Amino acid sequence: MTTTVTVPLSALATSLEDIDAPLTTKYLYPQNDCRLHRHMEYLWGLNIHTFNPAHERSIIRIRKSMDVPFLKSGAGSWTLVPTEETLAAMYALQKHNMVVPIYGRKSFLSEFPAAEYEYIFVPFTDVDFYVLLPGQAPRRFSAPYSDFPLVTSSANPFFVTFDSQLMIEPRDPQFSKAWDRFFGDITSLWFGGALPEDFLLSSSGYPETLISESGDGSEPDVPLIGPESKSDSDETILTPVDEEELASPAAPDKEAFVFDWVRRDATLRHERLIVLPLPPTPRGDRTRRVNTRDTPQWCTETQRGKKHGERLLTLSSG
Repeated sequence: MTTTVTVPLSALATSLEDIDAPLTTKYLYPQNDCRLHRHMEYLWGLNIHTFNPAHERSIIRIRKSMDVPFLKSGAGSWTLVPTEETLAAMYALQKHNMVVPIYGRKSFLSEFPAAEYEYIFVPFTDVDFYVLLPGQAPRRFSAPYSDFPLVTSSANPFFVTFDSQLMIEPRDPQFSKAWDRFFGDITSLWFGGALPEDFLLSSSGYPETLISESGDGSEPDVPLIGPESKSDSDETILTPVDEEELASPAAPDKEAFVFDWVRRDATLRHERLIVLPLPPTPRGDRTRRVNTRDTPQWCTETQRGKKHGERLLTLSSG
């Protein structure tokens, strides 16, 4: 489908009127699905609560006529997918992150730091696409797009794959068997499933908590950390001691309170993923019912396949 020639994604258009139009920004990752973010943090090598769906590598810049809903039925709809070589590297990284201790994982951002990556452009409807480059005559590509060039973009391959994974059918004839296998293996664990307890309860990834020193928020927010002396100064700052404070009961520590609140909030969101010990079985009842409803599962395949998921069973007595 593609050749060795490359063109920037920002040069593609479905209308010649776009030649002087400003570029449009489009995000590749959902902004408000926190549960999904936790899975990506673990599999993609990040600390918990550090995922940024608006990261600059999750953004693509395209011409106005290319800004269509990412739906296969939409006129002029399209998507990008990584090359087979890039998918192989992505698969190796995700496999590594699943077998090592949580602090031995590698970040997808540091492991894929290139300024640009090559992608395969996948149109879903038979419309003409144009390549509009400064100082060059427009080039037109029509269906079946057999000579369409590879497309370059600064977007990270993991973000690009996440955006396209529900739009690519399994065993698509335009891709090799190896490409299809890598694509399926990478995306099969992105939805559902129990995450390691030590990852969910880890504190190293909690974001810095800011509070306002004034009730109306007029004073700037400050991080909940103690004052530090300047590295280039030997001066020690002494705080006056209030004798009445020493005689009265100590006030709750604000930093500890806020930190505990953040921990409790995070734990509540994930407590259903942690399997607690079973209650003792009554002597007169040696049977147990297996309840698989509302239990987490590792999906062995996404909607691209038809294999059943493997549920983490929760046993209940009675």
